[in-house]
Amino acid sequence: MMTARFILFFSTLSILCLSSGSVLGAPPVIIIDPGHGGRSIAGSLAERSNSSPNNATSPGGLREKDLTLEFSRILHDEILKEAGRAGINVGVLMTRNDDRNLNFVERAAIANRPDTACVVSIHFNAGGGGKALGSLALISSQQRNTNYAVDEAFGRAIAEACNAGVRKYIPSSKSRGIMTDGHLHGGLGSNFFFQMARHRNLRTVPKCFLEVEFIDNPAVEKALLRDGRAEKFQTIARSVAIFLVEWAEPKAKQR
Repeated sequence: MMTARFILFFSTLSILCLSSGSVLGAPPVIIIDPGHGGRSIAGSLAERSNSSPNNATSPGGLREKDLTLEFSRILHDEILKEAGRAGINVGVLMTRNDDRNLNFVERAAIANRPDTACVVSIHFNAGGGGKALGSLALISSQQRNTNYAVDEAFGRAIAEACNAGVRKYIPSSKSRGIMTDGHLHGGLGSNFFFQMARHRNLRTVPKCFLEVEFIDNPAVEKALLRDGRAEKFQTIARSVAIFLVEWAEPKAKQR
């Protein structure tokens, strides 16, 4: 079991990463981006930076923006715990830790670090008439993505890791693997990936949106989002954290 002192060390490290940037010999940093937030649109369509405050809502009124932040906080802690158990030096940085909406220029700027190992934007899905199930990773389409092969492998693996946790509570759920963003914005793709690609350093960093589950499905709300949600999120986040720490391990050993 990891001691409180060890956990404090990693937590302090992740805070320092936000303010001071990369330090020589510092560990690779996993960027967690809780999707949406706040009360209004941030950014603009004209500069391709607009982030909506909320998209999906459960039948009972639970909002995606709140669930993404709750899940991301748990994932942050689970990554640190798993890194400690594995003896791997890894930092974690969240783009937001409260109910605010950062535009995609701001989110990409936070992720643009020399020590970034990967970027995962956390979301909850909706669609399919309230009957759909499954975990999904959204990645930048091949025509705009020089890092497509890496993103595809990363996306498929993280969707499966997430769904392995989900299946403990919804056995009929399945990983949907990856989907590309080619259908978004009239074929222009995700504005988030567009802004990320403007930073040379981030073009070769694996990145995706992780859609944990379809929260407009009443069965998902009942099984995951009501009683015992924190414990259930912890189980799912732990599965994702194990994958992310294993992914970052080679970079950690290089430092």
